[in-house]
Amino acid sequence: MSIFMEMQPENLVSHILSPENSELQFQPQFFEAFNTSVQKVAILASNEFEGFSKNGGIGTYYTTLSQKLAAEGWYVILLLCHSHENFQGRAQLPNLHHIFSTGEVEKVLNVQPIHQAILSKCQEDSISQCFDGESFCCLFFTQAIVATFPEAVVYVEFPAIWGLGYRTIQAKKSGVLGNSCLVGVTDHGGFEWLREVNSRYTLDYPKWFWQACHYEQYSYDNADLTCFPSYFLKSKVESYGWKTAHAVHLPYFIPILNLSGDVGAKHSGGSASAVPEFVEGQSLSNNLPKTNVFCPNALPSQSCKIRFMLTTQVEPKQIPLVFFGRLEERKGLCTFVEALQLLNPQIADKIYILFLGKIIKLESTMLRGLDSQQYIDGALNGKFSYHILPDLSSREAIDLVSELPTPIVCLCSLQENFPNTALEMGQLAVSLVVSDTGGFQETLNLISRTDGLRWFDPGDARSLANTISEAISACPETPIAPDRAFLSQVNQKLLNQKLEYMSEAFIKSAPKEPQNPRVTIGVTCFFDTIKVGDCLESLAGQTYQNLEVIVLYETPVGESIPEAIALAKEQFPTYKFVESDVNKSLGAAYNRLVELATGEYFLQFTSDRIALPLMVEKFVTAACESDAVAVVCPDMKLDKDLEVINSNDGSLLKLLEFNQHRDLCALFAVELLREFRYSEVRDLLALNWHILAAAIATGKEIAYYPYPLYLSDSNSALVIAPAKFPKERYYLRQYLSQIEASRWTQRQLNLLLTCVEQLWQSETQKQSQMWQLEEEKNRYQALASQSQAWMQTALETQDELDALQAAGGRE
Repeated sequence: MSIFMEMQPENLVSHILSPENSELQFQPQFFEAFNTSVQKVAILASNEFEGFSKNGGIGTYYTTLSQKLAAEGWYVILLLCHSHENFQGRAQLPNLHHIFSTGEVEKVLNVQPIHQAILSKCQEDSISQCFDGESFCCLFFTQAIVATFPEAVVYVEFPAIWGLGYRTIQAKKSGVLGNSCLVGVTDHGGFEWLREVNSRYTLDYPKWFWQACHYEQYSYDNADLTCFPSYFLKSKVESYGWKTAHAVHLPYFIPILNLSGDVGAKHSGGSASAVPEFVEGQSLSNNLPKTNVFCPNALPSQSCKIRFMLTTQVEPKQIPLVFFGRLEERKGLCTFVEALQLLNPQIADKIYILFLGKIIKLESTMLRGLDSQQYIDGALNGKFSYHILPDLSSREAIDLVSELPTPIVCLCSLQENFPNTALEMGQLAVSLVVSDTGGFQETLNLISRTDGLRWFDPGDARSLANTISEAISACPETPIAPDRAFLSQVNQKLLNQKLEYMSEAFIKSAPKEPQNPRVTIGVTCFFDTIKVGDCLESLAGQTYQNLEVIVLYETPVGESIPEAIALAKEQFPTYKFVESDVNKSLGAAYNRLVELATGEYFLQFTSDRIALPLMVEKFVTAACESDAVAVVCPDMKLDKDLEVINSNDGSLLKLLEFNQHRDLCALFAVELLREFRYSEVRDLLALNWHILAAAIATGKEIAYYPYPLYLSDSNSALVIAPAKFPKERYYLRQYLSQIEASRWTQRQLNLLLTCVEQLWQSETQKQSQMWQLEEEKNRYQALASQSQAWMQTALETQDELDALQAAGGRE
């Protein structure tokens, strides 16, 4: 049972009211395993890492980065995301001091009730669990590690994809992690780009996609240090409306190959020590595969067998033509297959085709339902000699290519980020046929590979067929590969550049001059006047000095001032009490408070809320750290349990769905509230959500404090009933529609148009499915009617036969 469930209500309240309610530490047995005297700590948070995932460029990148940082004296901790492995901090791989998984957060950290309430909120649906749950776990681990190493600088890096760093970046911008922590993001290509390059124009789960788009873009836009490996990838995210001015160019480290032998050595009479020996009497023909797919991972020695069989099975006159990469659309599989079909038949007889890549389900609209093997077999079976090797590791695949006699390697991607395949194949003395797209150009330029290199137009099967024909005509050729010493120099320059960027980012992250802006808290007492005493007492407990409190209340016609207000005036003489017109809408009352405010920032507060300790300080710190015009945080209510509500994430699409039961409580710059006044439509409650939506739409700087800073009453008269959601949703949209289109950011327009496109597609798919179901229903009804008619005919025939038999018997 968790500590949260074990706590008595009074202890839980006491805990929530503690200023340390969101602090995190490792449990003692894990804390003792750390070397807390180190000065430099690096957290690499990723769902891919060599040893835990196969053939992923992201995994290769983080593995290499861990090696480089460890060599520079960094204390490296791997946080494996989307994993429930129970590592308990034990390092199982070189260059790593500790490994944790996000799934063991509650097993190794002293999580507090507020953290458990947040995680519980994230479990409400699969999308929240996938994105927010993982992101919060990353934040919790980062907080605990920063607390464990108080004298060290801590660098934490995330891939942009999945938005794993989303909540950590928000926390850093809000001042939660301090200035000794630096958050970096490296873009490897996100789901928006993958959708485009895979030609996946229809989506089964648009809400999942919208969430991914928002989390990835926010992480890229707001990290302390954002790196992109190629200018091509930078141009792609710019086209989606991402901010790139702050991002820096930093190519991947080169994975320098240590080959077991020279290209062609096994074929040309070189050393045979690496060729597997078969036991006496074992026939090679008995080991040949019966299908076009090899599965070398069945036994440890199987990959060696396959390499031997292939190098002997390929006829001396045949030229190995290798498709190197995952067998999917974005890697140019379809272009390659179509190009093969365009080859001159005489040339086709000269080649032996190898597909070195993972078999996956295809995603493009035209090929959905097929996997790679089905597509290849359907197009090539009986026409070409080919084999598919889907389960080789990256190292095994590279070794295999290096052992083939004068192969031609095809890198056919429609688009590329900064592929390791080019960095790897570019080091081999093999002929290369490469798609002329930015990612390949930049990788091969980095390693200065020019010899034996031929380009074709991306996605153009005819251009690829012609280029393959040219390479075959030039065969055999032995291109000059880059020198290892040169590659090592390039890697050292890249590492120096990485460390320089980190140093510059740490300097920019240095503490700012203390600021003490005046804050006005406007308290409305229209519905829960009796609760105003507790509310104002919690505000009186705030330690922020430059604070103004204005209380707006109503006096019913013909009645005296409410007793609770009269008492509050006596208890809090420094507060300003203003009587409001009872006929005003809630929005008009809010606008009146803004007019009265003398502060730079305004916080609208209702009398049924309780401010937690240091609420104002934390709001102001977040605003000043981020130069934000708005600061928001989750809401929290306390009955018998602690529940986090209004856990907003800044997604305008999600906000437009509007299903919030309470209005937002946020710190807004007064200038923002004068630019976007509260709606004065009667009977609306979600008025602060309007302001936040307007700030998002127009690209204002917003800080998101990750933890609740106040408590709300679950029995409040201001709770928004689900029956009122449609009205609130309608007027939220109306409010946004009044903003001139020229003031909207490109990003929000891109997302809105994407949403409309996908909703239309969803409706079309729904109608198509309904039509198919109706057709199936009609068909079955027709079959049923026909079956019924047949049954009737059969019964009548049987009756006639029975009658004839009876007549024959009487005769």
